[in-house]
Amino acid sequence: MTPEPIARATRAVALITGAVLATAACTGGSGAGTGASAGATATAPSMQRGDDLLDRLRGGGLTVVIRHAATDQSHPDDPTVDLDDCSTQRNLSDEGRADARAIGNAIGRLDIPVGETWASPYCRSKDTARLALDRFEVVHGLERLYPERDEQADRRLNQRIQDRAPHVDEPNLIIVSHGVYPSVLAPAVTLDEGEAALYARADNGFELVDRVDASGWAELGPEADELGAGAARARDSVVSLAGPGGTGAAFRVALPGILVTSAQLVANAREVTVVQPGGSRLTARVLGRKRGLDIAALRIGDDSGLPPLHSGSGLAEARTGDRARAIGASGAVTAGSIRTLDDPVAVDGGGELDAIRIDAEVPSASTGGPLVNERGDVLGVLTMATGASDGGVAIPVDAARSAALEIVRGN
Repeated sequence: MTPEPIARATRAVALITGAVLATAACTGGSGAGTGASAGATATAPSMQRGDDLLDRLRGGGLTVVIRHAATDQSHPDDPTVDLDDCSTQRNLSDEGRADARAIGNAIGRLDIPVGETWASPYCRSKDTARLALDRFEVVHGLERLYPERDEQADRRLNQRIQDRAPHVDEPNLIIVSHGVYPSVLAPAVTLDEGEAALYARADNGFELVDRVDASGWAELGPEADELGAGAARARDSVVSLAGPGGTGAAFRVALPGILVTSAQLVANAREVTVVQPGGSRLTARVLGRKRGLDIAALRIGDDSGLPPLHSGSGLAEARTGDRARAIGASGAVTAGSIRTLDDPVAVDGGGELDAIRIDAEVPSASTGGPLVNERGDVLGVLTMATGASDGGVAIPVDAARSAALEIVRGN
């Protein structure tokens, strides 16, 4: 084969690859999308993690490209999409809205400085920016880089970034966009929905510092190492609750709009106020109580800021001596180890049950919150109804789940 046909074949492969990746960036899905030039993707040569990356973020000077959070793949963009009409677009799913809020909660909790925030005019990008950071500027042209790159728009965006990207000690620039982003930010990376690529100024333009997926923000910092990444992330699902029976916590479960807490906390109230990790307040309706287990189920109208917690195989795999974390009001965490999984305890209203006991004293403000393992799997619901004073006690998740489902089905 002569050099010219080989060159033509190489260019053809590059064009086909670029078209496929750019289309994927438009249609969504895991791993879809590319950055500076279609088909030219890269990974950072030496990724930072934990304290090093958090220090870099806190020091400012980064341009952070976040692909919009997870979307509803069953509703693609209309062929004649109208940027002013969200009903013609592929929008965030419930998971995506929860991820966006969780990203914002983590950025705020970790004291990461944020300067300008730009968003593509697509609703999924604007909603991600709004839920995560509450403020943003719509920057036109970010939506014109796929499926075919608008070179004029790309040049204009490149110049804007070069002019306004921060230097060290200046708040980070956040760009909430799509799988394809301005070519000045190179090398390009393939981003999943909700994933971020972090760039810093360099002598010859920009350099890729790292990438963080949607759940990775909660895993930054020394507390994630101390608590376990899963336990640190679980705090984003826990709300503070002040009820007639005292102050405690509740947490989102897999059922849409449902929180689980302590029956003792809500007492006979019909409604209680809960406070989300970001500080916003919601009114929760008390659906019912199972006093013999100290379990109550609540319903909120908007659960988009609270990713659901799951039990997985956590309780089945739990063993005496395993590390566990009690999460309470305001995200307070008490660390301990499982002392026993079947401690017979008496509960208010009579009766006895086998409860989980850990070797750490749990504050009363953790009542109603989850006891989780290091992966973030729920092991049980924290209770003070037993009157126990020797270590923290939790109602096993299997019993709590059955009680909550019975309450919800009764409504």
